[in-house]
Amino acid sequence: MSTKPTPRQRIVASVTKAIRRLTIGRVPRLFDADFYRATYPDVARSGVDPYLHYVRRGVGLTYDPNADFDTAFYRRQSGPARLDPIRHYLRAGAAAGLDPSPAFSTLMYLARYPDVGRAGINPLLHYRQDGRPEGRIAAPSASDPDQWVALAGVRAAHRWDYPSQRGPRFALTLRRDVPVTACPDHAPRICLVLTLDGAETAALVESIEGFSQGAQDAVTLDVDTAARPHPPRPTAILALEHCFHGPGADGTVLLRYAEARLWDLVPERPHLRAIGRGGGLSVRETVP
Repeated sequence: MSTKPTPRQRIVASVTKAIRRLTIGRVPRLFDADFYRATYPDVARSGVDPYLHYVRRGVGLTYDPNADFDTAFYRRQSGPARLDPIRHYLRAGAAAGLDPSPAFSTLMYLARYPDVGRAGINPLLHYRQDGRPEGRIAAPSASDPDQWVALAGVRAAHRWDYPSQRGPRFALTLRRDVPVTACPDHAPRICLVLTLDGAETAALVESIEGFSQGAQDAVTLDVDTAARPHPPRPTAILALEHCFHGPGADGTVLLRYAEARLWDLVPERPHLRAIGRGGGLSVRETVP
């Protein structure tokens, strides 16, 4: 199949490039347009200027601007910012010690290679352009302390925290009726990082272990962390293996999975509390 742009794509590319120059300016050197088009074919098909797409839409979709920058991971550190993650990291984030991905520690790179700091070069930019070809070492990030075994290899975009910033209430429903067509998006593993009290954790263990053997069509666990005291940090991870997901009604997220594993994070050494066979799940947040 030819990859030659169509006349319409050429027009869209020209117009949106002009818009990007007028509204945003130059494309930062950390932005890899070829990677972005290849990774997100919808961008290539549209013809839209890749960096304009990233700033206007891609950040919200947690698209990554290069192979070494994890947008969702970075935003968990930076929080809301006026600049897009790439420009924020270049202008402020690196100086503040923020990390662009779980695989790259900004401070460790500068500590190991002081010549980079003395030269005033952005650490990740140096690593991508010179450090990696020279065989320099990139240490993993230590900015995310939640390096539990269930999260190993899971992209930040596939780690979902409940309760979230949207509010203190959410509901998990184990279901038998989640249709395949409702879950078009695949992830090797999705981790629901949960803040539950002891009673809620026990109820979830019982639900996971009993649901596959029971006759109920659905079992729901309602959580309201504002109704009574809850721990200050996550207490459990529900890891859904070989998972498919999609949006449901009223903001509900629908999931289908091959296996569910519940990890208890309260002990010094997190351990597996429950394993459930494949099935369906919906997650609903109650927004004030």
